[in-house]
Parts: sequence; structure tokens; C-alpha cells
Amino acid sequence: MSTKFQGELKDGWYTEEDFGAVRLGLKIDEVLHEERSPFQEIAVYQSTFFGRILVLDGLVMLTERDEFVYHEMLTHVPLTTLENPRSVLVIGGGDLGCVREILKHESIERVVLCEIDRRVTEVCGVFFPWVAPTLEDPRLETVFDDGVAYIQKHPSSFDLVIVDSTDPVGVAVGLFLREFYGHVAAGLTPGGILAAQTESPHYSPQLVAKIYAELRAAFTEVEAYLGFIPTYPSGCWSWAWASNGRGRQDFFDHARAERIARGCRYYTPQVQEAAFTLPAFARRAVEGESV
Repeated sequence: MSTKFQGELKDGWYTEEDFGAVRLGLKIDEVLHEERSPFQEIAVYQSTFFGRILVLDGLVMLTERDEFVYHEMLTHVPLTTLENPRSVLVIGGGDLGCVREILKHESIERVVLCEIDRRVTEVCGVFFPWVAPTLEDPRLETVFDDGVAYIQKHPSSFDLVIVDSTDPVGVAVGLFLREFYGHVAAGLTPGGILAAQTESPHYSPQLVAKIYAELRAAFTEVEAYLGFIPTYPSGCWSWAWASNGRGRQDFFDHARAERIARGCRYYTPQVQEAAFTLPAFARRAVEGESV
């Protein structure tokens, strides 16, 4: 399902290539960390412009300069469409960016982080400043296990499940299939929501179409929304909002969204509403039309 090629660090530049035709290049000042965990290659670089960068298996996961876009949009958009969210499961997300944002919602009583690779969280705890204080929050439970297996063991347990995964390659492939989405649907409380990253509709419309077809096999209500992240392929990224038995516009807590937005760098209630208004190319990708 992936069209990405592994990046490389050479002559002071980290380069990531797509389709054999497009390259993202980041000037690197220092290699802060490199290792091979039981699951993947983990690297942290100090870049000239984007600050510290987390790279997994040769692909940029986050940079200090733009990570807030991804994490704010993946969390606050679904949370503000829940009336009183109490319990959240994050599958993946070992860098703790999503958990950091979830805990800004006062009604949250329990967050479970299910990350397959313990070393991602441990390494991020050394190099990214939000990780250690987030781990200390008593509402957070960390589980280092396979998210596909975990959700099957916890039916009707979470108001929101967030899939904060890498690209659909290797161990992450199962997180983009209808069987997994069906298990997530069973793990949600009535009216619960799934939110997931769904790749770039600009660079990978066929992949996006496949992901949304898989989502619709498990959920009656599926919508896509967009945000803009400079270091992700094309800069244009998509996420899914999915539920059974309720629509995205059935509820929106505007007052809470306004409060949360005061502590955000990208998210606002206005951005949330606009994000669901897709340009034609993205709509066609999500709907599988002529892609």
C-alpha cells in the first residue's frame, strides 16, 4: 500500500524520496541518536530549521517545528464532537504528542497509550520535552503491545480510539484494514468515534481511496478532513472521522473548542469546520472517484 521510499542521511542532509520523483531535504546539524529496536530503525536528528526530528525506518514522523499540526488535528477534532469524553485509546503514538493534546480536555479520566515499540517512547522521552511530563499524568496508562490484539480484548471500552500510526508498511499494515476497523468499532462505547491518519490525498489518491473503502466496511459514518504539515509528503495530510449511529455534525462543543484553541498553535473551531470542506481532488480520492 505504500509508495514511499526509505530516506537517507548523507553529506549533512536527510533526504526522503517519493515515487522516485520527489524529494524532501532537511539540513542536519547533528545525529543525536540512532538504534535498531526489535521493530524498526529509530533516529533523532538535530536539524537547522525544523529543530529535532524523529525518524522511524527512514521516514519522518515528526519535527519540533510542525508536529503540533498533526497532533492537534488528530485529537481535538474528534474530542470536541463528543459531549463528555472520558476514555481514549491511542494506538501507536509513542512520541506522546497525541496524549499531550488529549489531556487538555478536563473531562478525560483515562487515556491508554498502546504502542508496540517501547523504545520509541523511551527515546522520545530523552529528546522531546513534552514526553516526560505527559508520562507523569495519573490519567495515562501505557501498554507496550500490539494495538490490533489490544482492541480485541476491550469491547465497548473507549469513547474515542485514535490510530496514530506510521505509513501502512511493515507492522502498521494491519492498522489500515477493515478487520481492524471492525474491532475498533466493537471497542467503542455507543456513539464513540474513531480518528485516524489517512495519508496524503495529493500524492497518494489510490492509497487514500483504499483506506476509506476499508473504513466504510466497518463504519456507517465516515468523513475526511485535511491539514497542512510541511514535512509530510506534499504538505497536505488527511485524517478520518468515523462512527456508527451518529454523524459528525450531530454535536460540536464550540465553547470547549474555543477554550482548547487558546492553548493551540494550529487548531481553532473555524479551522475544524473548514477542514471538512475538501477540495475536489481530495474529495475524489476519499470517494474513490477516478483515482
